[in-house]
Amino acid sequence: MAELTVAGRTVHLGSGRLGMGSLALVLSALLAITAGLVMWGRPDASFSAGDGLLRSYQHEPSTAWAIDDADLPGYSGSGAITVDDHAGDDWLLAYPSGLGRSIVLVDGSSGRRQWSAPVRVGLGDCAINADHQIGCAIKLGDVDDGFYRADHGTGELERVGDLDDTARVTAVGRNFLRVNQTGYQAGLRTLEGREIWSRVFAAAVTPSYRHGTLTAETADGSGFVLDPKTGDDITACTDCRVRVYPGGVLLDRTALDDRSVSVHPRRGSTVASRPVRSVAGLTVLNQPSTLPVLTATGSSAFLSTSGHFEIIDPATGDLLWQIADDSLSKANSRPCGDTIALARLDRSRVFFDLADGTRLGELPPPAVDQPDRDLDKLDCVGSAGHVVVYGSGSQLTAYDADAGKTAWMLPINGTAGIVDGYLVLTQGTSLSVLRPN
Repeated sequence: MAELTVAGRTVHLGSGRLGMGSLALVLSALLAITAGLVMWGRPDASFSAGDGLLRSYQHEPSTAWAIDDADLPGYSGSGAITVDDHAGDDWLLAYPSGLGRSIVLVDGSSGRRQWSAPVRVGLGDCAINADHQIGCAIKLGDVDDGFYRADHGTGELERVGDLDDTARVTAVGRNFLRVNQTGYQAGLRTLEGREIWSRVFAAAVTPSYRHGTLTAETADGSGFVLDPKTGDDITACTDCRVRVYPGGVLLDRTALDDRSVSVHPRRGSTVASRPVRSVAGLTVLNQPSTLPVLTATGSSAFLSTSGHFEIIDPATGDLLWQIADDSLSKANSRPCGDTIALARLDRSRVFFDLADGTRLGELPPPAVDQPDRDLDKLDCVGSAGHVVVYGSGSQLTAYDADAGKTAWMLPINGTAGIVDGYLVLTQGTSLSVLRPN
């Protein structure tokens, strides 16, 4: 017997393939008004690539602009061009150059270079703050080692302080979080170098600032949610991953004796130190999505013969909907942006709207000779309005989840990602942005 729970209430659906045909008609009618309000254009201020949301890519996209080694002075000829940071249409492109890297500012909507010459940071780094000011740590570049302000319009450098062994820079609001060469020490400073706080971690740290939330993960598997004003722990965990969503933060603990998920809502810019919900025996599926998808892990998963999935609200910890069915596979389900593709034991797929559990279309089992259509082998890139894009190193495949069919396919030779809602391809020594349609 299949069952679906919406808003915390379980509905028994009867037999049949997932048993959800009748429910889909009811949900479609109830949610028609809400669905009609969803418009896909420019992402709003809370958009983050980690949520897997795209601008509209309903049809096969063309290239909006591209840049390669011939366009970038000092390119060393090997290594990829990357988008190191962005704020709206201001994108910082980094590429291998001499001993280390160079960085140049471009307009992400057009590809137009904002600077006539790049800034060679060497073994350093740059970031863009909330005021679109650019701070660069330069070590073994074309100027003396130090921390510099790069002019937004020209790229000209103004020294504002000492390097202080800074290797990586992350913008946090109007300020800059600077991590030293060893990776153990991190400190928040103003652009001019005034120290706000500093602390030392037990292992090399990788900070992130998304949805107004400052987090850090360390090489020893620990995770931290930090108070950006003081650098103190709001909450922390060992053997875990920190998952940030628009509504809150989840600590996904993976230790053998503590497989659990705790939910810490955010109110404004403040993350709750105490969880509003903790659940044992569950883990968060590791794909970019607007909402967390939890599934069984450890002994509970090993003993189960089919899949069980829970979608929760990170702002409250409440269960939004859940699904369990004897025909569902435990593995290879793919949340992606605003959609999830659940796998069946026969390797067919069924799509659901992630927010409310509305059943969408189905996909038959993939053909053996079409690996680029086998979602078991593909990773989520992102989605927009139920057009879901998955990728491999050789192809992007987009599905119309509503209709349960392929929307478009695009051969590539590299990797695909999201920057400010745009599909961005890194292929050899070129970077290209695909035009929304």
